[in-house]
Amino acid sequence: MMKPLNRLPAKLLTLCLLLSLAAHSVVIYRFFAAGTLFTGKGDGLAQMIPFQMYLYEQFSHFNFFYDMGFGIGGDFFRSLAYYYSTSPIAYLYFTVVYVLDLILPLPTQHVDFWAVNQLTVSIFKLAVIIYVMFRMLRYFGINKYAAMTGAMLYSYSTVYFFFTFTWSFFSDVMLYLPLTILGMERFFHEKKIGLFILGIAVTLHSNFYFSYYEFIFVLFYFLYRTIYPKRSDIVPRLTKVCVLTIAVLLAVMTAAVGFYTGVTSYLLNDRTLPPLKLKPFIDFNILYNVFYHGYYVVIPFITVMALITFKLYRNYTFRLFAVITLLFLAGSLSPLFDSFFNGFSIDQRRWVYFLVFSSAVVCAVYLQHIRTLSAKDIAVSLLPVVIIYPLSIYSTHQWLPWLVFVPVIITLIFMVPRSEQRLYVLLTGVIIYGNFYFVHDYITAQMDTLHPADIRNMKFIHSGNYNSAVQQSMIQTVTTRHPSERIDWQTSATHNTPMYQHFNGIKLYSSIFDKDIYQFYDKALNITMDTDSNSIYYRLGERANLYALFNVNHSLRTNNTATLPYGFKAVDKRSDAVQHYTMYANQYQLPVVRVTERVFSPSALKTPIDREHAMLRGVVLEDTPANAAVAPARNLLPHARVTFHHAALNGTHLAVDQDQGGMTFTLDKELANRYKDLYIDVSIELKSPSKYHYVWFNEIYQSRKPLDDDYRRFNPRITMRIKSSPTIDLKLMTGRYTVKINGIYGEDYRTLQAAAHAPTHQLKQAGSKLVVTLGTHDPGYAVIPTPYLKGMTARVDGRAAEIMEGNYLMTAVKIGADARQIVISYTPPWFHLMQLISIIGILSAVVFSRKLYRRELFPKEHRAVSNEEDIDYVAPEQPLDDL
Repeated sequence: MMKPLNRLPAKLLTLCLLLSLAAHSVVIYRFFAAGTLFTGKGDGLAQMIPFQMYLYEQFSHFNFFYDMGFGIGGDFFRSLAYYYSTSPIAYLYFTVVYVLDLILPLPTQHVDFWAVNQLTVSIFKLAVIIYVMFRMLRYFGINKYAAMTGAMLYSYSTVYFFFTFTWSFFSDVMLYLPLTILGMERFFHEKKIGLFILGIAVTLHSNFYFSYYEFIFVLFYFLYRTIYPKRSDIVPRLTKVCVLTIAVLLAVMTAAVGFYTGVTSYLLNDRTLPPLKLKPFIDFNILYNVFYHGYYVVIPFITVMALITFKLYRNYTFRLFAVITLLFLAGSLSPLFDSFFNGFSIDQRRWVYFLVFSSAVVCAVYLQHIRTLSAKDIAVSLLPVVIIYPLSIYSTHQWLPWLVFVPVIITLIFMVPRSEQRLYVLLTGVIIYGNFYFVHDYITAQMDTLHPADIRNMKFIHSGNYNSAVQQSMIQTVTTRHPSERIDWQTSATHNTPMYQHFNGIKLYSSIFDKDIYQFYDKALNITMDTDSNSIYYRLGERANLYALFNVNHSLRTNNTATLPYGFKAVDKRSDAVQHYTMYANQYQLPVVRVTERVFSPSALKTPIDREHAMLRGVVLEDTPANAAVAPARNLLPHARVTFHHAALNGTHLAVDQDQGGMTFTLDKELANRYKDLYIDVSIELKSPSKYHYVWFNEIYQSRKPLDDDYRRFNPRITMRIKSSPTIDLKLMTGRYTVKINGIYGEDYRTLQAAAHAPTHQLKQAGSKLVVTLGTHDPGYAVIPTPYLKGMTARVDGRAAEIMEGNYLMTAVKIGADARQIVISYTPPWFHLMQLISIIGILSAVVFSRKLYRRELFPKEHRAVSNEEDIDYVAPEQPLDDL
């Protein structure tokens, strides 16, 4: 009999840790030999590491929700729920770091610390996954050698490496899946429901995105196990349905805080996607080969042999997981299957850990029964192997080193049925050892090719591409004097540079944004970003008015000074080994907090430049009577002469027959010289062909993605700010477009110059609060350049005050002439209610679990056989009778 699951044998845990260390041995060697990091060049360095460092700094300072330094400001807890902010594994990691930091201390303020520790966390996480998967397989009744082999095939698979290396939080779900299935099986066999509630709860709390994935898999598993019960079950069908429904509800209640946060982050997100045009079948290329040299997932060849061993389909557990494996193999042939798992959105292949999970169980059951197989059974199972792998080698023109294990393992498989136990143990050991090579070849062939070591090592981290000492020094010079002001700067590696260089920026690279920010960029101000991406917002269209309004008073540049906003002058120049840097300061700065009595109505402001002028002169408020107005900016378009070069216009349809062809608008020189800048309000969209392209007005350039790109943000109307010139050239790539020039407006910056003056009020962030210290002022509205969110409250000199959204996005507080201090706090709506629900859920789950196990609730059936007996049982009837 197996030991109870509530025991944690030290020897087994030690073995799992040693296996995890062995699995990471190549990565460990690379780090100590060359400083190579266990993270990808893209999202790893650009998102995962900055997000972990940022969240730890916020949590360790007891700020859990709002930060004005999160992009242009916002609720980081909700926005990062997709990543780490609701992850129990991240909480455990942060807690360990925090405790150790109190003792040692640790260099948590340096990004190097978090980059290096990706490997440390992965080692321990993999060890726990191995342990849980092993216990699940042992609970099925599988012998310890086959169980450990199956555990390793799942835990240290190509998918684990792909997930952990690229998006480290993805592999968390590889722990929650076997934990949940083990919990369900414990209920079916012992009426113990607590582990199932825990598995569902941690999944829901951790990540709403993968909760959907697990819902599909666990529901299918439950339905199969209920419709076709196992002989060792002690719970009748109706009880299964009733109890697991209650258990899921209790799990949802337990995970209320994280699940609510994740769901609301998704609902409040604005991710505009192009129309989906999915093919019914995948392109049959190397990326999608699930048997050999694929990118997303590669399953062991033993899985193929096992699936063709028809005799084993008479075993319940084998049949269940073989059916699941075959379903996923069939689904892997269609992007529609990918889209289904991705919420009927773009086709992302992130369900592959299910395939690895089911195939690992199939392999474990196969090894459990290998002694019962005849030479004929084994020979028949080799038929697809001798077809698939030679064809794969021929088509890819690559012979991978792990193939040397194939004949060795096949030979041992033939020998085991007639041999002693030692040869069986040797077989499982060779499979585990071969799996190390199997994954190592994946690392070498896939990850190293896409993520070269020289752009993900410690040298790169310290270089000018990511975080050089010169960059840090120049940033610190500014933040020491002006801690609340914003700096326009990013390294070439990531838009999330502000998170690890410790300054307030205007950029964020993430999958989730508050929709109000994109509405501000796309609709209210038509701000042009450098590219049309759903995952990034950055800069403010190089528009001096917006830079001043958001207190972006410094800009650090390495090149492209032609696009600097008006009024920025060089104040500091330095160099490192990679490049030269120039710090520019805004000569027309606004106070970080402005108090104004002028109120403008948004309905009266028709163009972005008018809206900017209104914000400079006062505050734009919804549902508040206006007491001021802005004279509309003059549209210069009627005064422009239009010519075409390598292009022809028919209505709004523009055909461009040569790259950099397009339109030229010519203004009288005297008219152009009245202004410093011009705002070009244009609606432009490529119709064909789908390709990377650009919109280029004079010195301002916007890169655009292909029409079918998964991350393209559809926003055809933009406002491009260029230096005032009599000649305005629109350059486009070859193609067919719809184009409409809505207006050309001149900006002389007299409104900005009139608004600029020395600060009289101070703003600082004190933990989770924004504190404004006011100087002398008139009554009116204090306007704070950070996004307003529902859930904000304000107290003026200790008394509750009215707080609202102003200037389309910012925060405004109504104050009297005698006000001296404003304190703004933020708690997400319904958060405390979710905390209460979570506490009730935890207590109810404990009570329910105990009463159920003590047989005070629901009857149970007599168990016909044990799990050990059931796993060894192969029905004498026809193989598929039970299906």
